[in-house]
Amino acid sequence: MTLVNTENALTRHRNASAWRSAFMTMSIICILVSALWSSTLAAAETDALTSQYNKHLTCAVYYRMVAGSFKRQGNGILAAPALDRMNLMITRAKRLAEAAGNSETDYLSDWSDTLGVMTDQMNRNYDNIRQLKTRYQNRCKALNG
Repeated sequence: MTLVNTENALTRHRNASAWRSAFMTMSIICILVSALWSSTLAAAETDALTSQYNKHLTCAVYYRMVAGSFKRQGNGILAAPALDRMNLMITRAKRLAEAAGNSETDYLSDWSDTLGVMTDQMNRNYDNIRQLKTRYQNRCKALNG
């Protein structure tokens, strides 16, 4: 009759089971951390897109207001460069809106809201266009590049 040390036999099995359990736990933790990191990066990317979208939309409306002011004063030649810049900003803003998942309706709503804010900033008077120029001119020039 051979005596078997059951203590050693069970310990090896328990150790293998413990290692498997630890490995599974670490795998799950890695997956969760990876998912959290990915969602954090996605949120940061979305915030950056939204920020750029808002800047370009604001400048598009600004250039629209400047062009309107020039036309109102009878300076259509001066309005042309502002309209070119406006079209450039509109193109960029729409591209950014699309990348952020916004629809055309969202874009038009944002345009209307921004136009309303700027109209209020100049007290609904195109003769006060200087109010907008002091606020937006340098910011928008930086985006033209």
